[in-house]
Amino acid sequence: MPIETDILDASDPTQIEQAAALLRQGELVAFPTETVYGLGANGTSAEAVAKIFAAKGRPADNPLILHVGSIEQALPLWQASSLQTQRARTLAAAHWPGPLSLVLPAAKFIPTEVTAGLDSVAIRAPAHPIAQALLQQCEFPLAAPSANLSGRPSPTTASHVQKTLGGRITAILDGGPTSVGIESTVLDLRPEQPRILRHGGISASSIEQVIGSLNKLESPADAASPGLRHHHYQPIGIKVELLGAESISDLWDSDSGIACWTELASKLGTRNAPLWVMPDTAAEYAAALYKTLYQIEESGVVKVLVELPPETGEWAAILDRLRRAASSEG
Repeated sequence: MPIETDILDASDPTQIEQAAALLRQGELVAFPTETVYGLGANGTSAEAVAKIFAAKGRPADNPLILHVGSIEQALPLWQASSLQTQRARTLAAAHWPGPLSLVLPAAKFIPTEVTAGLDSVAIRAPAHPIAQALLQQCEFPLAAPSANLSGRPSPTTASHVQKTLGGRITAILDGGPTSVGIESTVLDLRPEQPRILRHGGISASSIEQVIGSLNKLESPADAASPGLRHHHYQPIGIKVELLGAESISDLWDSDSGIACWTELASKLGTRNAPLWVMPDTAAEYAAALYKTLYQIEESGVVKVLVELPPETGEWAAILDRLRRAASSEG
């Protein structure tokens, strides 16, 4: 049965306090981070965490990331070796707060609902000041996947959250649009040579500058990161195709939507069907990606042709999201 979802104004400190009070009561509250809006619950309460899976329609084998205020708050949530702890501290000093989630063996008291039955847990410290203010008022870590129905594009505004989770959660803490725009990088620190399980807001090269070379072997959808087996980021009822500029040029006059860079758009001119001109830099593109997917969803097109980004390190996270959005019809 639908519930009334309250919209709280994050510019009002008393409403951040209200959000924290709801979380202490075991309710679900969506809140902004620098990456996307997260759907927060008390990460030490199995009952509260179970509500996340119910609200999102999230597969039970897809583990959650815990959010904390600092590395000191993260360490008791892991059962890490001295080397693993040293690496975590080093990376946190360089990239926390920020879009980097670190995977290490989970402490025994972490609910299996958070870990999806795995023996590890991913933790990060978000950089958004509202997320930090909320965490300061909670006496527990926040389990917080993206605040959207499972499989849909992640939300970068409160209105995106309302679109898919309105009537399913207690409150949305509205802090305006997010800045990074795609999820955190997930880094597995358990192996001797750490590896990225999910590309995100921190590049592989930035991590390697801190701790040395990473294991580059691609192993998606394995036991370490089962959530990668599931569909993500897909606009409802719209087929997404990734094509090179030449292929899009050939289809310029089609009735498909097109998302491309300024160079191609300016070269080919106006068209009758919808056109989205994407930013030229990876950081700006990432910040605009999910907003654009929601606009595409609302445009009425049944197919969108997306110009394929370069296959370079800074574009790895964007390529990952686009390829998964294109993996099947939404």
